[in-house]
Amino acid sequence: MRNEGKVQDLNLNRILGKYPSSPIKGPTLLVSAGVHGNEPSGVLALKRVFKKLEQEKPQFKGQIIGVSGNLEALKNQVRLVDRDLNRVCTPDNASKIEMVEELSFHEAKEFKELLKVIQEIEENPNSTRLFFMDLHTTSSPTVPYISVNKGEESYGFAMKFPLPVAKGIEKYIPGHFDHYLTLLGHVGFTVEAGQHEAPESVDYHEAMVIVGLVNSGLVEKSDIRDYDHYYNRLKETFGGEEGYKVVYRHHIDEGDLFKMEPGYSNFKEVKKGELLAHSNNEQVFAPMDGRIFLPLYQSQGSDGFFIVQ
Repeated sequence: MRNEGKVQDLNLNRILGKYPSSPIKGPTLLVSAGVHGNEPSGVLALKRVFKKLEQEKPQFKGQIIGVSGNLEALKNQVRLVDRDLNRVCTPDNASKIEMVEELSFHEAKEFKELLKVIQEIEENPNSTRLFFMDLHTTSSPTVPYISVNKGEESYGFAMKFPLPVAKGIEKYIPGHFDHYLTLLGHVGFTVEAGQHEAPESVDYHEAMVIVGLVNSGLVEKSDIRDYDHYYNRLKETFGGEEGYKVVYRHHIDEGDLFKMEPGYSNFKEVKKGELLAHSNNEQVFAPMDGRIFLPLYQSQGSDGFFIVQ
């Protein structure tokens, strides 16, 4: 990873960058990073992307906007302050915020600021369509992949990228930021680029944003220097099937003592009856054949693991 400094040294603002600074009529690509504060990769990747755009000045149709998700959590290098921001982005909470109702947890303030950004884009006459990418990393090793809601347009957009795509997670964990944007009618997905502190996670996030500029119609391939390098960097990461569906979630209640068995990474095959974890000193077995998805190897979180097929 290039020497970019640490996230807490970057003087973070809600808006990480806009290019071009004055919007040109066309689509908007909204890229969010740091919705979980212990996932700095996306912030660092966006820093690279905006530096590249300012240096190369490609011909643009539309605008890319980069935003920080949970600013306070990012500054303190923790996943969350009071609640998981990626579980509270619901229409109900948005309605309460619009009615100036004071919600009692910190992440409501962060969500309120994100809602302002979305509203500004929706009201901008130069913005013809809103595409989005929410940049994340995982607590366990993983190949880069896309998590997308079941919306047909978002799934079609996701399948333009050379990564495995898992759909349907909103059935199990409503309230995540990309699900809220989908409910508003916008098109996009979540990108999980790798393990939290892995240098290559920043590389993969950067590559996804660069390829996303082309796939959302903001620029032509020929206008991005080294475009093929970014595309191939992603394509070379995974050799399995492209499309998966989430079919199972293991929930963790507050106060549960949960521990995954060692050695599980995203998309590793599992068999029904295989020992996957311990919860409150009870063994947890795979309920079906499939591939493990988002195994939990950190102290915070309510999702022990998922299974995809």
